[in-house]
Amino acid sequence: MKKYLFFTGMISLAFLFSCKKNVPGYTEKDYTFNASLPITTIDSGDMATFMLSDNPDFISFYSGEIGHEYVNRERTVLDGGRLNIKFETRVQFQPADTLDVLLSNDFTGIYDSANVANAHWKRMTDLFLYPTPASTLSTFYPSGATSADFTDITDSTISGHPFFLAFRYTNTKPTNIIWSVGKLGMYNIFNSGVANATVIDSNQITSGTFAPVQFIDATPRVTTSSTYLKISNSTQEPIDASYWHISRPLNPSAVEPDVPVVIKNISQSPLKEFKYFYTKPGTYKATFVAGYKRLNFDKTILKEFTVIVQ
Repeated sequence: MKKYLFFTGMISLAFLFSCKKNVPGYTEKDYTFNASLPITTIDSGDMATFMLSDNPDFISFYSGEIGHEYVNRERTVLDGGRLNIKFETRVQFQPADTLDVLLSNDFTGIYDSANVANAHWKRMTDLFLYPTPASTLSTFYPSGATSADFTDITDSTISGHPFFLAFRYTNTKPTNIIWSVGKLGMYNIFNSGVANATVIDSNQITSGTFAPVQFIDATPRVTTSSTYLKISNSTQEPIDASYWHISRPLNPSAVEPDVPVVIKNISQSPLKEFKYFYTKPGTYKATFVAGYKRLNFDKTILKEFTVIVQ
């Protein structure tokens, strides 16, 4: 009985693969892709029209614009950016100088009080704006003149060298004080026109990107909600007790790899034409990446074109 089932299964598999090879696009010799660009020079605001043939499983398109260049698909580091930061804070019962913003280029990344104390920390607190004290926690205030304003901290970093960002609360008097920090954003902004790269986005302050460190044995005073960090003290704790919230290693030269637009997947019909709208004059290297994926067989085909937009 087992031999019969095995034999039947082998016949079924043979039939399946023979049928698969008879379906258009599955024969070995037909793993091809071609593209052409009849008109290579267009006016700004016009469409570049590419003619496509064959039926690959997927097609991706790099337009050649900033952030979408095939040559930069694996690039993750770029020197020369300006590092900008912004955040929002709110405070209840604020004494002077209780919250600091600090940066270290030599912290070990071991999140305990000894390693924090042995690192060099640059105080950047005075670069930012903070709210006046309130009797209740209510409105968040931006660190710049408006919520859209960033502060440049490039001069505090070393190009290509990881650094650590920290928020530190220092207890200065036996009064209950609560600081909240949210909407943290840090971005590389490049003069060359390369798209801004996100170093930290707003949800990372609460998602494991930061870790708390306390300098006394006490109830945890650094906590997070779903959207913001909260640092508080206790009236029973000593003056000068400090509570830190320190980031993971951050790279000031980090950039996101350039990405394509996927214009066809395996479930779609053959694509005969593709039009792309270029908004600015310039010379662009447009690239199609087509591919087939089969059992024990992958094939990738590139087609590149120079598009001149006047």
